[in-house]
Amino acid sequence: MKRFAAVLAVLLLALIPAGCKQAALDVLNMGGPKYVGGYMSDNDVRHLAHALDTAPARTPVKWENLDTGYQFSLMVFDSDEAAGITTRSVSVLAIEPSGDAEVLDLICTSESARKWRIVAKAPASFVGRAARMELEPGQVPAGVRTSDDEFRGFVVAQ
Repeated sequence: MKRFAAVLAVLLLALIPAGCKQAALDVLNMGGPKYVGGYMSDNDVRHLAHALDTAPARTPVKWENLDTGYQFSLMVFDSDEAAGITTRSVSVLAIEPSGDAEVLDLICTSESARKWRIVAKAPASFVGRAARMELEPGQVPAGVRTSDDEFRGFVVAQ
């Protein structure tokens, strides 16, 4: 019983100062994969995939998810093709309805048209408060399919 109480006390001491939503989860992570962008819906992932297929480098792509209130601004920084594999480096600014914002730096690779493997270079970077964008309502790209699995976010490369 004393051992259980000691373990519980240590766990509480670790979680209380963590404070923010992700830090508390990181304390409990027992070595499994870390994810970023779990707040993105399938429609947001469709926007991202469509931009990977169509957006020229250094051209911003912006959209708002009217269901969640999140706004996104994506920029492809680098694009390379070698040995039949296309690689694109992408940064996504994600703005919460509250105005808090973070940046996701993603590496996207494709061996065939319209099929992307996306991983995060690192955990998301909190950038503070961001001004909400004035965006025209947009349509979700048609004909873009996502995985049948539940979207948990992009795996952070270790």
